Amino acid sequence: MNLTPDLISREQLIGKIQKDMDQTVLVYALLVCATLIASIGLNYNSTTTIIGAMLISPLLNGVNGIGFGLGLSHFNLVRKGLLVFTIQVIIILVISFLFFYLTPIKDSTPEILTQTSATIWDILIALIGGSALAFAKVRGRDNDVIIGVSIGTSLILPLCVTGYGVSIRDYAIAWDSAQLFFTNTFLIGLSLFLTIWLLQYSDFKHHRFWKFGLAALPIFMIGLFFVYTTVETTIIEYHAKRFVEANLSDHYLLAQTIDEQQQSIALTLVGEVLSAEELQKLASTLSDYNLKEYQLDVTFYATNQDGTFDALF
Repeated sequence: MNLTPDLISREQLIGKIQKDMDQTVLVYALLVCATLIASIGLNYNSTTTIIGAMLISPLLNGVNGIGFGLGLSHFNLVRKGLLVFTIQVIIILVISFLFFYLTPIKDSTPEILTQTSATIWDILIALIGGSALAFAKVRGRDNDVIIGVSIGTSLILPLCVTGYGVSIRDYAIAWDSAQLFFTNTFLIGLSLFLTIWLLQYSDFKHHRFWKFGLAALPIFMIGLFFVYTTVETTIIEYHAKRFVEANLSDHYLLAQTIDEQQQSIALTLVGEVLSAEELQKLASTLSDYNLKEYQLDVTFYATNQDGTFDALF
């Protein structure tokens, strides 16, 4: 067993990243194809089609340039990475917008809705995926890993959903999916930077450190804000789930909506209708699940003998 790290040199790594970011007409054509395939898969809710789009998407190249450039203290890599990344994002947004604007099917499929919210698990996947990509790059063997990271983080999908949201003028969907995209991108870039720095590929000098730090600070603060809101939302959803399972296990939960700004939890349930007193007592237990500041709003559906149900309250 050979435990000696098989790392390429700093110069080789820089050359490899620069080569990966060389953009040609064919690369952009591939990105357009990936965007169209992803949009079609989202539009008719096909998981296999979506996976195909993630497999061929070259979207990680720009992110690599930014993350590795920061880790290597190589400003030209960062600048080129930002340019490539910006062009790629614009292409995906324009193509997905046009597709969803022209298609007669405008429904928000389950695959579309899954790209509108991030969880703690998305954060972990992006961080681990970024580290895996960095390890593969410094070994000079990254083809299979890029495919895995592309599927695991699925950067192209939330960006296509942003185009969808704008095309149907549902700006809540557009904003939520854009937030998911930015969060994943930020965490992959952060993970790349930290991994390269820990592997001692960096060549920071004092003045260059402050130059890079000041340039990256706004993005870093925005990224941290998105990560914080993602973690907070996931925790609130977990507490709400515990509340429903403990107190309403004999009802069927049709829908659950949590509004963090209005601090309300809206539940749609099928089953026995509870009285106002029972609902008030139920709401008083929210504090036991760290939801003291939240208001409870419940809609009940009662089942009929023929299997249908009607809204009662």
